[in-house]
Amino acid sequence: MRRTVRALAAAALLLAGCRETYPAPAARTVPRVSPTQWGRTASGDAPAIRAAERQCLAGLSPRAVSAAFQAVDEVAEALSDLCTINIVDDDPLVWHVFCGSDATFRSGHYLAPSDGAVDCDGTEADTAFECIGRILARHLLSREMSAHVDGVEIVSIGSVDRQRVAEESEFLADPCTELQRRMALTEGRRWDSPEEPPDADARASVWNRRLSWCRAAFSARELREGMATTIGGRYELAAIGAGTDWLDHYRRTHRRACPTSPRASGERGRGQCRDARRVDLFVRVKAEQGTEAAEPCEPPSDVPGGESGRSLYCYADCQARAAIGRNPQGFSAPRASPDLLFGESSRDAPEGWIGDRSAAGEPVNTSSVRQLLLRE
Repeated sequence: MRRTVRALAAAALLLAGCRETYPAPAARTVPRVSPTQWGRTASGDAPAIRAAERQCLAGLSPRAVSAAFQAVDEVAEALSDLCTINIVDDDPLVWHVFCGSDATFRSGHYLAPSDGAVDCDGTEADTAFECIGRILARHLLSREMSAHVDGVEIVSIGSVDRQRVAEESEFLADPCTELQRRMALTEGRRWDSPEEPPDADARASVWNRRLSWCRAAFSARELREGMATTIGGRYELAAIGAGTDWLDHYRRTHRRACPTSPRASGERGRGQCRDARRVDLFVRVKAEQGTEAAEPCEPPSDVPGGESGRSLYCYADCQARAAIGRNPQGFSAPRASPDLLFGESSRDAPEGWIGDRSAAGEPVNTSSVRQLLLRE
């Protein structure tokens, strides 16, 4: 690992700005150090460079950051046909995973296709969401990571278009009553199978919103199942049914019915928009930044530039640790606020949203979560 860090640091010294994905390249010869903002390396301001290195380390938990990048890469590779994963605001400890409902659920229902097992790092998982949970647990929630990671926060948001739930829908017969209990949906917001078939308006509104919550809850539960072997109780989990909020916002801001045109999607019915049938997962890994005791930096004996050159090498060493992985902007410190997902919201949950608390009763910061969902 030390040889890998040295190689990456050498690249930083050359100011090449290159980034390597796993596996890292073989070690290279340390190049001649160039002049820097702190002066020429042979007579530079070594105390200022060491101070910059300390500041870098104060905002960096190398083990957690490196593990997060590995997990993101693995999720992206394993689920490229079903889901996409992005890092939120350049923070590798906050993920946005988006999965299209049409690829992950039975049509008009909240359960996955019975034959929908997915390849997951050489094995099979029942669902894409279980696979994500396994990868998350393996890289960031294992016993060896317990000193660096405190747990994980997850908010799953289900969205739908304006298609009506079918009159003879399987969902009306099985509207996820057990999930409502397991995810601690409040008593006043729960529902059972209707005694009489609901009319078309109800199937296009209230039952459609309920379907969005059931899909979010199912996704969150599957993610938790994937993490179950290692996570213990170190998580916060919530499901939100956002109904048509995503689609309504898109239509207001873009003056279009749907991102994908009917000619491309083949969906010409009123209210149909496959882009709006989705589940968005926001995952925040709780890692204490800067509390990890970093290994002492040991510059190679052939680093030129005397004390200031050795100091510059160690500063670049810290930057290189943060640069491991795919994230093109690099990482120096988390930007996400502690209440990004859970905490008191600045405004009430939007009308039509179902659920605004976690399974453990913690409030969801619905204002912040909605901003994450609707961002361009």
